[in-house]
Amino acid sequence: MKITALFGTRPETIKLAPFIQEGRKLGHDVKVVFTGQHREMAMPLLNFFDITPDIDLNIMRPNQDLASMSSLLLSELNAREDLNDTDALIVQGDTSSAFVGAYWAFLKKIPVIHLEAGLRTNDIMSPFPEEANRQLIGRLAKVHFAPTLAAVTSLNSEGLFRNVFQIGNTGLDALRIVGEKVSDDNLPEEIKTFIQDKKFVLVTSHRRENFGQGMKDIASALKVLAKELPEIRFVFPVHLNPNVQTVMNEELKDLPNLLLTKPLDYLPFVAMMKKATVIITDSGGIQEEAPTFRVPVVVMRESTERPEGVELGFATLTGTEPGKIYGAVREALEKGCQGKGPNPYGDGYSSKLAWNILSKDGVLK
Repeated sequence: MKITALFGTRPETIKLAPFIQEGRKLGHDVKVVFTGQHREMAMPLLNFFDITPDIDLNIMRPNQDLASMSSLLLSELNAREDLNDTDALIVQGDTSSAFVGAYWAFLKKIPVIHLEAGLRTNDIMSPFPEEANRQLIGRLAKVHFAPTLAAVTSLNSEGLFRNVFQIGNTGLDALRIVGEKVSDDNLPEEIKTFIQDKKFVLVTSHRRENFGQGMKDIASALKVLAKELPEIRFVFPVHLNPNVQTVMNEELKDLPNLLLTKPLDYLPFVAMMKKATVIITDSGGIQEEAPTFRVPVVVMRESTERPEGVELGFATLTGTEPGKIYGAVREALEKGCQGKGPNPYGDGYSSKLAWNILSKDGVLK
């Protein structure tokens, strides 16, 4: 088969790299189209998985908004006649570029494969614009690879029954490949020196819906936690987006037990997750990964399209209200992981299952 993979963010790279590797190992022609959105964070991952983009669209521009980025991506895709010769286009998740790619393929009558299909909050404004993107991709896709039964049920409730397959999450394929190899040796010296033998809380935040007051509230909660828990270390790899960096660098400076660092490459970040006592995040991928290491997660969002982790006790949903974040972190530090059973998001072999399905007659017809 000839399959084209379109992506550009770090989470997309993590979840599509194992799929690309598995397909090529099986002898399929998998073309990689890289948008360039998270270039600095994605390229080390591509290098680790030995993947070189076949096409680099390089769509990012200074002070770019989502509308202008989307317009440019659609124009760049439309100009590439060499992309028309493919059996299908695969996109992952819910980025605006994933939706634009799916829409372009639909206009070209190229079948769309949606990896991580069916995640829903059913509030089109939360998360924004991700919930709209994934619902729209769902209407365009020919094949839906859903990670969980709840995701399958969501697709069915929208009238989507054909070519809906529960395969788990390919992000756990990447975690399986990497997790067996990482150790404290993968941590930057600055972080090892800062943590020493102390308990520590890993923090990430990047969600667009939290820009503005949400980021200020998160910073406020972290400031109180750091001051009231001097024996705990807090490590915060700060996202490169100025909406995150400006707030955090201003609000969280000069706290002796809170370290602001640059974003970490995937291997050291996985090492951090394995070693953390608690993780505070608004990330979707971390909600899926942390249960593998049985690390409790405090999710700083009003709703989550990954309810399994909350229902089984691996995660607590708080929003960005400082008091709720504070209480959930204190409880997680005291009680540890309360999760029941194995990781609900997959077993680390989802890519193999996906290719087995795609190889069946008629799936892409």
